[in-house]
Amino acid sequence: MFVNMYLLGLLIGLGTYALTILFSKEMENKKRVIVLLLVGIVTLFASIFVIGGFEGMPYGVSSVGIFTTAILFSFFGKNTIWKKFVYTFVLLFIVLYFAFTYMNKVDYWIIKKTHFSYEDEMSLYEEQLQKNVSISGYKVFTILEGNKAIVLSLGGKMEGNDIEVLNVEEQGNTTLITIRSYYNQSNEKNPVIGIGLNRIQSEIVIMDTNGTIYEEVSE
Repeated sequence: MFVNMYLLGLLIGLGTYALTILFSKEMENKKRVIVLLLVGIVTLFASIFVIGGFEGMPYGVSSVGIFTTAILFSFFGKNTIWKKFVYTFVLLFIVLYFAFTYMNKVDYWIIKKTHFSYEDEMSLYEEQLQKNVSISGYKVFTILEGNKAIVLSLGGKMEGNDIEVLNVEEQGNTTLITIRSYYNQSNEKNPVIGIGLNRIQSEIVIMDTNGTIYEEVSE
């Protein structure tokens, strides 16, 4: 998510610089760079003071992308050929990144609670979670066709909440899962979700949008 927001910031920077050329071809490159810096500062301040918290962090990252384009154009913006090079390089980098990400995308799906019974070990574990609501964290299971399943429980203190998976991605040897928990009058004493994956890395990080990181449940 943060990488995507950084790339979005690069695109915003490129677009803003192009708009300064469209509306004022006579403007000095120095002033165009100042415009980019102002857009980056406004984005950064909005992420901190308007949105705030964990939810504002991605927008703060996008401001870094805008600042990056400002730095690039401050060095290469005076020459038309170099400006074209910056546009070509940044756009090509973004295209290649998303192509690589798409080709290596992790396939994941949400396992319905009614399907837990098909996996005896998972079904027994889910029953255990509802009896012992002190258990919070994740546990990994091997399911059909060698796929993996992660069962995440939030613990009794989050009773009445539901869980939504926002994103699953790989960063090196880490599988990063971003979730959102929200109160929805769920009847589960210990909120649970099952996530099926075609593969997982050696390290797993599960993070809630409220900043909570869930650890693996010890045996």
